[in-house]
Amino acid sequence: MRIRNLFNLGFQLTPACLLLSILVSNLIGQTPSPNKIDEFFHLPCDDYLGRMDAMFSQADSNPNSTIYLIVYEGKERRYNAKRKRTELILPKFGTATAKFRSIKTYARWRRFPVDRIKFVSGGFRENLTVEIWLAPAGAEPPKPTPTMNKMKYGKGKPIGFCTDCC
Repeated sequence: MRIRNLFNLGFQLTPACLLLSILVSNLIGQTPSPNKIDEFFHLPCDDYLGRMDAMFSQADSNPNSTIYLIVYEGKERRYNAKRKRTELILPKFGTATAKFRSIKTYARWRRFPVDRIKFVSGGFRENLTVEIWLAPAGAEPPKPTPTMNKMKYGKGKPIGFCTDCC
């Protein structure tokens, strides 16, 4: 009789234990992950500034989050005055640093705390690319995904996004 009661008791606890273990494993396994909120290549200054404002707005809506800006160096679109057209040109050495400086300047101008932004040099891609990620507190930082191992640079000094303001 005792064995039979233990057998019945075991079957009564099994579904409850199974449900409890599933709930606990789901809660433990759910680490927050960063979300890509934007990615852009070649933008006019006004579009760039609008995307920066949208990024600041989303970060303000999530006060415990961190912004990760990943810049991949690559060819950039520039206007050629002699030919009167826009062309893709080789990047200048230090392009990512110049872009970071540009973003920091604009963030300070908009009174956004620069310490909430993490700047990541992502390596190289065919064209200059910027990824904007929003990571909640406790999330792993996003991993850069370069598509090229090395880059050929052009001569000259790198510039930020908008030459007039930042």
